[in-house]
Amino acid sequence: MQIALPQLNYKAGDIAGNSEKIISAIHKAQQNKAELIVFPELAVCGALPQDFLEQEDFITESRMAIEKIASHCTRIAAIVGAPNLDSTNGIMYNSAYFIQNGEVVDGVHKNILSDYDIFNESRYFIAGEDNTPIRYKNQNIRIIFDEYEAEYIENKDSFVIFLGMTPFTQDSLQTKKQTVTALARKYGKNIIALNHCGSYTSVLFDGNSFFSTHQGKIVYQLAGFEEDFQIIDTNKTGNLPALPHRPENKIALIHQALVFGIKDYFRKHGFSKAILGLSGGIDSAVVAALATEALGSENIMGLLMPSHFSSDHSVTDAKALARNLNIPHEIIPIGEIYEQYLKNLHPLFQNHPFNVAEENIQARIRGMLVMATSNKFGYIALNTSNKSEAAVGYGTLYGDLCGSLGVIGDLYKTEVYELAAYLNREKEIIPQHTISKAPSAELRPGQKDQDSLPEYDQLDAILKRFIEENETPEKIIAQGYPQETVRKIIRLLYQNDYKRAQCPPIIKISKKSFGTGRKYPF
Repeated sequence: MQIALPQLNYKAGDIAGNSEKIISAIHKAQQNKAELIVFPELAVCGALPQDFLEQEDFITESRMAIEKIASHCTRIAAIVGAPNLDSTNGIMYNSAYFIQNGEVVDGVHKNILSDYDIFNESRYFIAGEDNTPIRYKNQNIRIIFDEYEAEYIENKDSFVIFLGMTPFTQDSLQTKKQTVTALARKYGKNIIALNHCGSYTSVLFDGNSFFSTHQGKIVYQLAGFEEDFQIIDTNKTGNLPALPHRPENKIALIHQALVFGIKDYFRKHGFSKAILGLSGGIDSAVVAALATEALGSENIMGLLMPSHFSSDHSVTDAKALARNLNIPHEIIPIGEIYEQYLKNLHPLFQNHPFNVAEENIQARIRGMLVMATSNKFGYIALNTSNKSEAAVGYGTLYGDLCGSLGVIGDLYKTEVYELAAYLNREKEIIPQHTISKAPSAELRPGQKDQDSLPEYDQLDAILKRFIEENETPEKIIAQGYPQETVRKIIRLLYQNDYKRAQCPPIIKISKKSFGTGRKYPF
């Protein structure tokens, strides 16, 4: 059977726009004489519609869209994912509609709802109770949404379509391939594994839809982080060679994901220009480089905001970065503004020594200037905080934690340095001095991050074990990490949940990101 696999970038809630994409793909498939075209779960409404699903008019529009899509399926059959309200009893399913000869003729409901990580499907859907194959052209097509629905696969099934979407993490594609190829070998069936391709602010879907033969060989794979279209002939896949295995470069994958996440966030929200503070440090330098690649140098504005405590090289490093990226920048010294704050606060602060309050005033002045410029000229502010510092509260609310999108908020500091080296793989983009100097917030004389934090390689290792691997403090200490350090880091992690709750959404690239991926009471 000739099967078309369109990999499309859907937008949550944009039923009309998504439908037009689907119809366009159907026309293309018909022109190429495909017999069947398949779209992933919730294609019509987008991957994460959330409380749109509670609106009656939204569900009605989704159903009308299915009818419109069906009217274009005159010379092809289609399987399309969409919400499905059973109006008789008010139950809503996550369904796959089977369309043939211009009308909906069959369908399958998702039986195992996703209620992990970013998903909360039980809030909206009821699980289906059975799964029967779709009958088409004398073949039985088994549709599953989840690996645990594989128990429905039967010997009489001709092949399997895995409609379930997979959010991106650094390991998601490798894990899905291992899962699907194992199922293909276990049940002896060819499996088409679909995915969405697009960003939903924090959450990315990387595409990479693929076809596994019954032997567990992946012989087709669509592009990563971009729309694609492929027609496969299931009668000719048996003798195709497996695609060559290319070990993934983790940092290259992170780079690709973050650039895609920025670009798609701005496109889907109708934004075009970004602004950020350039401190001369590694975090703002990496974010500026990623944003420039995603949006173009003409659409990025850097603000240099030196204070009394800023070193000379902070300004020169920031200027060098702006030159390397060819982005416009402005220098707004904050010394006088800061002194005015201190003067006005003196009657209240006079009998108290200099401490974090005076330090954070500087960060908040910078945040205010970034947001003022954003409002005046229509820029969207990018946040430059990393995961390590956010974990232990090394950031200032309403200061350096402001912004609309956290670009590197799911990157540990050591990964930020790795990414900087990757960005410099062909030529110097991040100034070498920015990479080699000791990191500092420069909010007091001679300040260094390691005055109050462990070395980042140790900090990151402890955080990753605790956050992403769910290891206990005792197990981490048993690995040789200092007990006092481990206890302190975990205490700081919990103490600063209230800060992270007020931070912008971050682009999720790990299995436990702050915000969408890690949920704790505070």
